[in-house]
Amino acid sequence: MGVWSRARGRADRATIRRIRREGIGPVEAARQVGDERQTARTAVYLLYLRGAVEVSEEGVLTAVPDAPEPADPVLSALFEGIRRRDAEGARLYEFLDDDDFAPYRNRLESHVPDVRRYAERTRAIALSAAFVLSVGINLHGVVSQTPFPPLGNDPGWWILLWFPIWAVLSLCAAAWPSEFSRRWRSFNRYCEQRVADALGEGPPYPVRAAVDKGAYRPTPPSPRRPGGSPSAERGAPGDGGSSWADDAGAYSCGGD
Repeated sequence: MGVWSRARGRADRATIRRIRREGIGPVEAARQVGDERQTARTAVYLLYLRGAVEVSEEGVLTAVPDAPEPADPVLSALFEGIRRRDAEGARLYEFLDDDDFAPYRNRLESHVPDVRRYAERTRAIALSAAFVLSVGINLHGVVSQTPFPPLGNDPGWWILLWFPIWAVLSLCAAAWPSEFSRRWRSFNRYCEQRVADALGEGPPYPVRAAVDKGAYRPTPPSPRRPGGSPSAERGAPGDGGSSWADDAGAYSCGGD
């Protein structure tokens, strides 16, 4: 299984060697080590540091008039999408699914390294193989009545031998990477350093805080119940509903 996994990673290793030779853009590097939102945040920071966009206190991004188009192709696609919005601007969460920024997403995906980010679901296979192998060895010894010389030539000892064999093989299988383990740690560190070099100290804190205000799409308010109104909930005089005195008692500082 280890040989199979190594063979599966041959194309990834070739891609990583090529990227180390040729380099990688900061936005693509951010996507290699983070999710789409973190990548968009990195791209916004880079545009701000290059004087291409402005950020309002509410997190609205607008293109700076007459700002030069970024040379980076991914940043260029994002900048063009923001510039098309004119004074309306855009927020970070729109970069993830809005049609206006589909060119940015498509260009980003075409430049992201084509390597697997996580290990495959092989730990369960390794555990199953350990179980089958350990049971098979001992079952074969019992069925074939193979003597067990170290403990008196009794084939029944093969049953007890199953436990240490299973324990050793299970420990080996447990050391197998889980499906949530990141692959290519050295390459990931390389990408993280590429992002850090591009950002430097990054934008000032007020700018980062403003960008974060537009990181998530606002949640719409919960719909009110049909026919519900403040007066109906509080009760009208004489209808048996609660009165202002009841509310005052509920919010007083007395009581138990």
